[in-house]
Amino acid sequence: MTKNNMTDQKYVIRQQDKNAAVSFIDDQIATNSFWLALDNTQRIIAELEYQDARYDSITLNEWCKKWLNEIQWAQLKNAICIARDQIENQKYRPQLKTISLTYRAWQILSELAKHDEVTLSEVIINRLGEDWLNSYDPIEIRDYGSKSNQS
Repeated sequence: MTKNNMTDQKYVIRQQDKNAAVSFIDDQIATNSFWLALDNTQRIIAELEYQDARYDSITLNEWCKKWLNEIQWAQLKNAICIARDQIENQKYRPQLKTISLTYRAWQILSELAKHDEVTLSEVIINRLGEDWLNSYDPIEIRDYGSKSNQS
């Protein structure tokens, strides 16, 4: 017997959310053997059907309607929302660069960061940024930025 409790389910997994949904379901199946069904036979059938359904959002939606109950749908929807938020937040996060520092330079920056209660990047920006920006012509800064991107 399948979990058809949610045949009236209004939530639809969109193609752009499929990877988040698959990741969540994969994790649930891997970490909780009874997440899908209490009956071992049902669980095996559901997992086998899932292996075919996980590749496109339409089939995945049908599988979810067949096998997931209301609580599982809510968990899945929540996982998708969290994944969307993470993607959205990454759009506005500044790009990171990796640099090498001597131990002494790192010590100095770390102590300043602790004192100011900020990150190492914020120490550099807060303590050096204004002076640097004020000492250069904006055209030089723009040219410097494009040259450094080429290396």
